[in-house]
Amino acid sequence: MDALDRFLEEDGVGWRDVTSNLVAGHDAEANLITREDGVAAGLEEATAVFDRLDVDAIAAVEDGDRVAEGDRLLEVAGDAAALLQGERLACNLVASMSGIATATRACVDRAGDVRVAATRKTTPGYRAFEKRAVRLGGGDPHRYNLADAVLIKENHIAVLGLETAVERARERASFTAKIEVEVETREQAERATAAGADIVLLDNMTPGEVRECVHALHGDVLTEASGGITPENVDEYAGTGVDVVSMGSLTYASNWLDVSMLV
Repeated sequence: MDALDRFLEEDGVGWRDVTSNLVAGHDAEANLITREDGVAAGLEEATAVFDRLDVDAIAAVEDGDRVAEGDRLLEVAGDAAALLQGERLACNLVASMSGIATATRACVDRAGDVRVAATRKTTPGYRAFEKRAVRLGGGDPHRYNLADAVLIKENHIAVLGLETAVERARERASFTAKIEVEVETREQAERATAAGADIVLLDNMTPGEVRECVHALHGDVLTEASGGITPENVDEYAGTGVDVVSMGSLTYASNWLDVSMLV
């Protein structure tokens, strides 16, 4: 059973759904519309939901497109009971994913040429959808899970020490895996670089501190700034010379786009 099937089961589809079956025996047509400007996302998933219910669904725009208040996003037609069974799940997917894509696009626009990335601060069981929404907004999803790259954080360093942690990672990770080290000071950033890190994550620093570290490392490693970065100050961090800015808020704090489905 895939995620969409689990979501439909969670919503009681196939159980004693009196509400939807009030309209059994009737056909209906409906449009999913947005009530505010944003970036569309989740239409592929919403279409797949209706496909599982044998309801025809055609996207009026592409995932990743900018949309304006009042725009039609999806057209659906078929058995009225099945259409209403899929309505809330389809709206939830489009609203939540479009919210993430919209917030991501705004930050990408402010960051210019600097890459904007998400983090692993995602909803359990919903990560694939949130990460895809980041991509649709023009951002980088960052690590999908622990196997994608080695990220040595403060707790690893507290147990092993910075140099030992990097050495062990280099010994045990595949040659294809990047090794990133989270640091909080310029001194740690220089140590991480000397130890052989591929990426240095400059954590919870001010834009001035990030700029100092970036200049000190002379482009020897990829640099990522994270912690305390918001849509309001992302341009300040992007202007430091850093390669990547990562923002957990893209997935955990983005407002849903206001969407509705009307028969």
